[in-house]
Parts: sequence; C-alpha cells; structure tokens
Amino acid sequence: MSGLVERIAVPFAGDGGGTGPLSWGQQAIWKEMAAAGSSLAMTAVRELEPGTTPDRYVDEYRFYLSRYQSMRTLLRFAPDGGVSQVVPDSGTAEIEVYDSAGRDPAAIAAEVSAHHYAVRFDYEREWPMRMALVRHAGALTHLVVTLAHHVADPTAAMAMFEDLSNRDPSTGEPPRPPGLQPLEQARLQLTPSALRQHEAALRYWETQLLTVPAPRLPRPAGAAPPEHRYWELDLLSPALYRALRAIAARLGVTTTPVLYAAFADALGQATGATQVATMITVNNRFRPGLADAAGHMSQHGLCTLDLAGGGFDDLVLRARRRLLTAQKNAYYAQGDVDRLIDRVGRERGVDFELLCLFNNRRSEDGPIETAPAAGEIRAAGATTLDWRPLPSLPRRLMVHVNDAVDALSVRAQIDTTAISRDGLTALLRRMEATVVDAALA
Repeated sequence: MSGLVERIAVPFAGDGGGTGPLSWGQQAIWKEMAAAGSSLAMTAVRELEPGTTPDRYVDEYRFYLSRYQSMRTLLRFAPDGGVSQVVPDSGTAEIEVYDSAGRDPAAIAAEVSAHHYAVRFDYEREWPMRMALVRHAGALTHLVVTLAHHVADPTAAMAMFEDLSNRDPSTGEPPRPPGLQPLEQARLQLTPSALRQHEAALRYWETQLLTVPAPRLPRPAGAAPPEHRYWELDLLSPALYRALRAIAARLGVTTTPVLYAAFADALGQATGATQVATMITVNNRFRPGLADAAGHMSQHGLCTLDLAGGGFDDLVLRARRRLLTAQKNAYYAQGDVDRLIDRVGRERGVDFELLCLFNNRRSEDGPIETAPAAGEIRAAGATTLDWRPLPSLPRRLMVHVNDAVDALSVRAQIDTTAISRDGLTALLRRMEATVVDAALA
C-alpha cells in the first residue's frame, strides 16, 4: 500500500509455547473464514494524543504478543486438510508507519484499516495481529490495529485492551492473570468431562436435524441478477429499542428472547413455516472455568422454535427456553457436527446451508427494570436503512444485533441468490412492527 515509509521491529517473548490441535472455538471460526475466503478480521482505528511517540506502541504490541499465546499463534495445514496451531515462545513483529504526505491523516488511517481488513493474513508465517501508525507533518496521529478472527472474538479483544489499560504502573502487569489460552483449551477438550459434553451436544443436534422442516428463505422474484451478489443492510431503530425493553420488563426477561421471537416469527411468515430453525452465536464463556478464557470462544447453536399457538408473549417465553437449550449444546468439536449435518442432510434431502445465523453481539442485555412508556415508543425517531455491497459471505443470511445509543442496531448480510434486498427489508420491517405492536397492545 502506498504511503508506507517505515517498519519498526518489535521483538517479544512469552510463556506457554507449543503445538496442538485447534480449540473448538478456533475450529468454529476457521470454518467460517474458510467458507468466506477471508480472515473476517476485526479492525479498529484510534486517534492519538499530540506528542505520542512510537515507543508507546512498541510496548503495547510487545505486551499483547508476549502475554497472549493467541496473538502469536501460527497455523499449520496438513495434506488431508487438517489444521493445527503452533505457538512460538518468541519472535519479532513489525509496526508499519504510514506518512500522510499532506493528505487527511484520518483518511489515510481509514485506508490502512480497509486494506488490512481486505488482505488475508498469511496464517502460517504472519502474526495474527497487525499494527500500523499514521504520521502527519512529523507527528503520529492514528493507530490501526487488525486481528485475524481465529485468535480472538470481540470479548477477548476487549479483555486484552482492558488488561493493557489496567496495568500497574510500578510493575507493568495487569491485576489479573491471562485467561485460559487456546492450547490449554484444546487439551481440556480431550478430557472425559468435555467429551461427555460433546456427545450430549451431538445427540441434541441429531434430534433437532431429524425433525426440523427443510429451511427456506423467501426466494428473489424476477430473473434479472442483481448488480452485486452479496449485500449488507444496517437498520437503526429507536422504536424497536424502546419496544423491546417494554416487553422484556413486562415479561421479566432480557430483550434477546423478545427480539429472537419476533425475528423467527417474521421468518416464518416470509417462508410459510410454522416451525423455524436458525443458527445462533453462543459465547461459551458462561461455562465453568471459561469466564476469562482467551482467544475465540464463540460457536454456533441450533435453535428451533414452534411458532404455532398462543400470542406473542407466549412465543417470547418459548423462545427463551429454546435459546437456553441451544446455548447449552453449542460446545462441541466442529468437524463431528459438520459430518452429522452432512449425513442427515443427505438422508433427508435437505440443504441445511440455508439456515440463517442470528448473532446477538450486544453487551447491553440484562434485566430491564424500567419499562419505556407507550408515548416514548410512539415518539421514537425514524428507522434508518443503509445498504452497501460486500465481496463475499460464509452464509446465505446473517443477522447481527449490535449495541447502539438509544436505538437497536441490526446489521443483516445476504446472498441475493437466496433472498432479495426487498425480501430482507420486508423481513426486518415485519420483525420491527411485531415488537412495536406487541409493546403498544
């Protein structure tokens, strides 16, 4: 990329190196990365205080690489397709320095971030964390950090940043030890207790796969292909945010089962199904001993929900039970579940790849103590929609729910060979209307 003027060497050393299989969380995200042909990277741009020197970020980069084995994890690929991890004890990384050459440094930082996101990591040779600095008129202005997704999920990335921020000035150490690292996770997943969990999860998945209706999506109308195949839609809804909280407070639940019930109901109406099944993303840190686990800990659960019978409140309570069951059975070896899905799919003649993904990424999901009044819901600002094309996707339909200020943020990603842009808009609008109507009833 143009503008690169310097590379600063960052030697590092840490404990706990070794080799081993991928942990279950790593297996799960690697499957998604391979399907998308992308590192599915997480990238962040930070504006720097005046007078900041490169030494600060050499120290920061070394801290991450030395403390967290996942940040120095390399992958090895066997001829049979197997993937393992290698964690060196030491090495040297590099910080790239870009000069703005008179341009807007914020624009340069955005370009570097986009470039680092788009270019796949060299998993066998490149450290899975990239760091870059932007310089303008001789002064540093921005930091760009990019992580390959197989070494961290958002929870792990935030924990690492908190550890950096909370270091004791006298010792340079955080107040807590690093969480359970992926190599040790992989070892523990071979123990009898973990294998019993895995076998229980397989039984659950098989039972659900044998009984759920064939997954369907509202097929695009018309023969003309769209200009781009993959699209992303950002929906921001203040009314949905308030209505979710009103219903959650009324029923004594969190907002997640309310939103999931509405999404499943909208999906059922769009496809004519009275029972739906979706993948959900589960952060397995709720399990004993994994609360502070490092690396990638998210896996997919299979959630099935019967839409027939009762009103919307009843559907929310059923959704809560079904979500909990799916979460309980979302800790497993990915290859075994993949083979199970393939086998049942062949036996039933069903394409389970059409199952959409519902991914609740919000941190704000605790009990609601104060319910918004009906007037607040009616007075909420207008919903906004923003479309953009994507280069690729690992699934046909992915719905991500994100934190926002006084609004619900939904980012939906589609393959237009499976569902059209109009079809997705109608589905999300139906979900929104269902919640708002139920809150005002």
